[in-house]
Amino acid sequence: MKLNHYIYIKCKACHHNRILVKLYKNKINVYDVIERDEELYLKVLESDYERIKKELVTAKFYYVTDSGFFRIKKRITPLKIFAVLFFLFLTNFFSNVIVKVNVIHSNKEIRDLVSKSLDAQGIHIWSIKKDYQELQTIKANILNTYKDRLEWLEIESVGMSYVVRIEERIQNKFNEENKVCHIVASKSGVVDSITSTKGEIVVHEGQYVKEGDILISGEIKFNEEVKNNVCASGNAYAEVWYETHVSLPIEYTTKERTGKKRWNLSFESESGKYKILRSRLATYETESKVLFRFFNFTFYLDTEYETLETKNNYDISSGTNKALELADEKIQAKFQEYEKIKTRKVLKNSTNDSTIEVDVFYSVIENVSKVEEYTITTTEEEGS
Repeated sequence: MKLNHYIYIKCKACHHNRILVKLYKNKINVYDVIERDEELYLKVLESDYERIKKELVTAKFYYVTDSGFFRIKKRITPLKIFAVLFFLFLTNFFSNVIVKVNVIHSNKEIRDLVSKSLDAQGIHIWSIKKDYQELQTIKANILNTYKDRLEWLEIESVGMSYVVRIEERIQNKFNEENKVCHIVASKSGVVDSITSTKGEIVVHEGQYVKEGDILISGEIKFNEEVKNNVCASGNAYAEVWYETHVSLPIEYTTKERTGKKRWNLSFESESGKYKILRSRLATYETESKVLFRFFNFTFYLDTEYETLETKNNYDISSGTNKALELADEKIQAKFQEYEKIKTRKVLKNSTNDSTIEVDVFYSVIENVSKVEEYTITTTEEEGS
């Protein structure tokens, strides 16, 4: 769609009404008229300007400025466009340059080992930031190269820095020193499942065991005679039991988005995150999207969603259900792989003036394996 190009022109010391009448007679449209002292300002099409100078020879007209988009277009010179693009390029470039690689670990040998590996794979001062997939690949390569030394590694991009956190692999001292050990129960329960990679399983599924009972023996027997001693390894899962208590306020507040939203700008530095513009909403939730990073500053485009807060009260039924959710989260927060809740039961629920009190019984499938060293008793020692 072609835009109409309007301009402002002016006429000095002229009879304003006569000028307007002549323009009308010559079928020249005037879109705005401003009278200022002895000057007459007119908004007309650029294509009509030459006609006006020819048709109205008794008056002198002068070009003043363009209107709307064409005024902006005339002010934007190629040099200005280049300067803006160059600034944006520099901003983007420097926001993606790494000025510091901080490897965090108490062991200097481990820090140096990881630092050299990172440097070899392109993570060092004045390098360009890697994308998420590249960081994951580098992390996997380092862990695979030093799988006997490193248990876990994380590379976090913070401003113009990388923060690298490491967890050193704890070597199995029993195996390193050729010691012998049993797998014993860390707590009492009923065996749900048990597997062994070394040693002999001495309990069965469904058997009740007490804390300290041997589950996988390091003694390898044949015809009731010990033929060898090893450091047993494996996993035993047992059904164990817990009771937990949850106290829940009867009154609670819910937030619901109204559909109204506003945009804002914010930036984040080492000292915190700050809004550039004051919010026009009383209560709201914010979702942020990174615009760009510049040195140690990160700039965001924020979307603020207006929320409506409503106060509610739990009754004994809804309060108990909410308390169960919180109790589940509390139990599951400590779960390791394959651990799970088997059953649960509300033992007691009651209310007082301001809270709901709930007692819950849990039956949990949990890994109860624990390594315990033992000493080999020789025949001579037994005789003495």
